[in-house]
Amino acid sequence: MSTAAFCRLFFGRCLKEKTDSLMKVLAMMSGGVDSSVTAHLLKKEGHEVVGLTLRLFEVSKEGGNCCGSPRDIYDAKECARLIGIPHYSLDESGEFKQQVIESFKRSYLMGETPNPCVECNRSMKFGHILELAKTWGFDAVATGHYAKIKKMLDAGCWMLDEKKARLGLYKAKDKQKDQSYFLYMLKESQLKNILFPLGDLEKTEVRKIADGIGLPTAQKPDSQEICFVGALAGGDYRKLLGDQNGHGPIIQKSSGRVLAQHEGYYRYTVGQREGLGVAVGRPLYVTEINPASRTVYVDFEEELYKKEIAVGEIYWVNNEDSGEAQIRAQVKIRYKSPGVMATIYPKGFGAGEPPLNPVAEAVRRARGTWGAGGAAPRGPASTRGEPSGLVLGSGGKG
Repeated sequence: MSTAAFCRLFFGRCLKEKTDSLMKVLAMMSGGVDSSVTAHLLKKEGHEVVGLTLRLFEVSKEGGNCCGSPRDIYDAKECARLIGIPHYSLDESGEFKQQVIESFKRSYLMGETPNPCVECNRSMKFGHILELAKTWGFDAVATGHYAKIKKMLDAGCWMLDEKKARLGLYKAKDKQKDQSYFLYMLKESQLKNILFPLGDLEKTEVRKIADGIGLPTAQKPDSQEICFVGALAGGDYRKLLGDQNGHGPIIQKSSGRVLAQHEGYYRYTVGQREGLGVAVGRPLYVTEINPASRTVYVDFEEELYKKEIAVGEIYWVNNEDSGEAQIRAQVKIRYKSPGVMATIYPKGFGAGEPPLNPVAEAVRRARGTWGAGGAAPRGPASTRGEPSGLVLGSGGKG
């Protein structure tokens, strides 16, 4: 069914006129506890809520714990029924394959380590679907992400006039579940039409709410893997890539020695230690991948550390930087790695200026996920340290 027909047949029936204080909200329901409670909280506040579950790829009937599986669609629909809101599912498998799965595969073939959750948020939930929601007459799209959207009035921010204050993306209350890392690409123009109701809740509180209203997802386990890799490739991303004729050497970078031959450079990622098939008396890690020569470089752990990292594809949540020549901010290079204070400055700022320091410590703690020749997983920088938790933006390829 086309999206236009979908809109006419379904949403046209359930949307009423907007009141001054309440909104028409499209709640993205994945079939998990977080999105189910999100829909409940919005309905409880009096908003007019419609639940939507996306079918993003073909999965087996038994498939579960992945977006759009039959099990998850059923759970989302049952939760919507108990909450008392309309629920629909929409096939977006074609868009998802093009925007997320193919991008995922291209990244590995370019020697990069992709983050498909970031791309799904960018191109699907807060890209394609957000735009569709606007055309369908919704005021906002809501998801179960653990993050906050609020006016930039906190200590450490430069905006003081509430009437002129801009919206900012902030870390969630639950630091263990905080997902602002996966949302750094959002612009202020998008934040105006997005709701994150769980930002001020702990995960335990969310499950307690779900239990209290009898939602079947209350104790449903969280997904622990990339959804389409688990559903389409049995958890092994290399099966998605197939045989791309990427055979080549494994070379120790510091010595230049050829240690072995590999069966595909795209089967490796910077920072990888397990499964290399080589031994020199000390643990080796992938430090660089060169797709042009199909070479995988490895070396000892200390060769992974970097005091300075050049990044590109910069995203500023508010569309621009603060105008400062240097920015002191917490930087993290991996979702679960701890943030460390660093100095961010434009390329060519000046000889002898301090580098991104101590990013080396962040790399050490994250087991070297950034390499000299590979693109790193993208992540946010939170400004002014922990008291504010404001996400400034991010850099990608370097």
